[in-house]
Amino acid sequence: MSNPAFERLRALESLAAERAPGLPRREEVARHWTALAFRAGEESFVSPLEQVTEILPLPVMARLPLAKPWVMGVANLRGELTPVFDLMGVLGRGQVKSDPRTRVLVVRGESWPLGLVVSESQGLRHFQVDARRPMGQVPEGLAGCVREEVVEPWRSWMILDLHDLLRGEAVRHAAL
Repeated sequence: MSNPAFERLRALESLAAERAPGLPRREEVARHWTALAFRAGEESFVSPLEQVTEILPLPVMARLPLAKPWVMGVANLRGELTPVFDLMGVLGRGQVKSDPRTRVLVVRGESWPLGLVVSESQGLRHFQVDARRPMGQVPEGLAGCVREEVVEPWRSWMILDLHDLLRGEAVRHAAL
């Protein structure tokens, strides 16, 4: 026993399905990651944003006796004593020349913060995940903390892993 009203509804459903536009095409959205760009000497770096807790102007520091030359001192940053290192010195690449653009990147170590002096903070950069490439020839002194670079048509940045830097030999042996 067929119900004419039900059959009519089925016919309307079929007609609507035939004439309905399809769903929009699903487009793949490029995945991005955010990094802090900075310069140390003439070298351009980026580090994952989650590795840097603050960016500060060069603070007043107390020198530490019997420390490596690149240990610039200890600073009171927001009530917390924080050792401050010259990033270029830690990497064995000279010293950062201090000028009004000089900044301190505060990195949270496993249990303590550390300040790294850089020549200039260049702001946040957003990169596509596939813009990362393994470094071919890693410059001397960077092998333990640089493994990749970001390549864009107009420039490239070395990706500096600040946590690897903190775990490195130089930082662990900052005293003479």
